[in-house]
Amino acid sequence: MAARESGPGTAVLTAVAAVAAVTYFLLAKHAPGRWRGGRLDDVDAPLDLGWLYDGFAWLAQYVGTVLSCLSGAAAVLLVLVAAFQVTSPRLDPVLSVARTAPALALLAIPALAVVWFVAAQVALLIAPFFGMYHGEYHPAVP
Repeated sequence: MAARESGPGTAVLTAVAAVAAVTYFLLAKHAPGRWRGGRLDDVDAPLDLGWLYDGFAWLAQYVGTVLSCLSGAAAVLLVLVAAFQVTSPRLDPVLSVARTAPALALLAIPALAVVWFVAAQVALLIAPFFGMYHGEYHPAVP
């Protein structure tokens, strides 16, 4: 087996995989309990976004667990390949995925945050027009 070049890029990619594993582990463990049953106050369903909170809770619980395991496996694989300087044509596609997938998975978190922010702003903007907002500002029903 020929020696594979190991440089600072490998260390960064391994760190990203480890961060992704820890992040998704924490999301899978703590987020579902906080998000399940959540909703926007003073807004009637479906604009209270309870369905979105429940969807995020499901994603965190089930998809987060899978992404945590896969990112952890990618980090371990990258460490082992760098430590033993292994190279193989069969291993190259797996290493390519191990290098890119955790970073892409981490990008999903801010993307979902943007989705939630936009959905909340749109829901709060249109709720008064449909008589579904009952807060202290611009109450739909006095």
